[in-house]
Amino acid sequence: MTIGDGDYQISQFLDKSQAKDTEFLSVSSYDEMEKRSKSWGISMTILEEARRFGYAKYDSFENFDCISLEMPDFHNILISYGSVIIYLEKGRAFFFTSQKQRVMDILEESAKNLGERISLNRIIYLFFESQTRQDYEVFDTIEKEIMDLEQLLITSQNHNCVSDIISLRKRLMFLKRFYEQFLNVLDILGENENGIFDGKTLRSFKMLNRRTERRFQSVLNLRDSVTQVRESYEAEVDINLNSTMKVFTVVTTIFLPLTLIVGWYGMNFSMPEYSWRYGYHFVIIISIIFIVAGVYFFKKNKWF
Repeated sequence: MTIGDGDYQISQFLDKSQAKDTEFLSVSSYDEMEKRSKSWGISMTILEEARRFGYAKYDSFENFDCISLEMPDFHNILISYGSVIIYLEKGRAFFFTSQKQRVMDILEESAKNLGERISLNRIIYLFFESQTRQDYEVFDTIEKEIMDLEQLLITSQNHNCVSDIISLRKRLMFLKRFYEQFLNVLDILGENENGIFDGKTLRSFKMLNRRTERRFQSVLNLRDSVTQVRESYEAEVDINLNSTMKVFTVVTTIFLPLTLIVGWYGMNFSMPEYSWRYGYHFVIIISIIFIVAGVYFFKKNKWF
């Protein structure tokens, strides 16, 4: 298998004369895509359409396949390392990407790991496998954040969880969309309509498919956990609001008799109490009695 100028080195481009009766691949940037497509007779329209598509897509044509992938950054799932288009024929693979060096590093590492067992099919499989190799890190991070939020709710610490919940839901939404489309690619790849992959590689892709399905299910489970945390937080907010309203209700009820007294003596009528020497003191005493009686009553019934 020819993959570069030296052993296990990925070259920028391989001359067509090198490709005869050999397995080979090339890696090019998007800036070089038009030139390479003309040299190899690849439809530029198909490549441009694949480039416009986000995340992952697999198109199978007559005698060749075209795959577009978004390379996720699992250290910051809301962004990606860049995109790559893989044009596949039997025994030939062309990579066009916005991150040429990263793609070359992955392919070189794959070639070195394969050693004497190197083949184009195995390198392509390892490239796909590398796209989800570090996803356990983001799962561990999200699980820990969810547990921390649950602990905050259990301990009733005064913490605004809204921004944390929104951040978790956003990251899980991106993960869900990525795994959904990646699974679609693996499903179509498993059909192998153009006979590009051998049986051993197809079995490896099936194992990767099952592993990705488990990851996708983990994303759904984490979304359910975040939903439960959000509902618990909303319930906690409602309880606190109810407690606040209860205090306001008790205070209002205690001072309601005083409001009645104020309204009563605020009427513009002549009343006998106005000429009574101790009328003012009597009203003060009555008011205090109402307040003490109200506080005693609510305390006795444990309303506050």
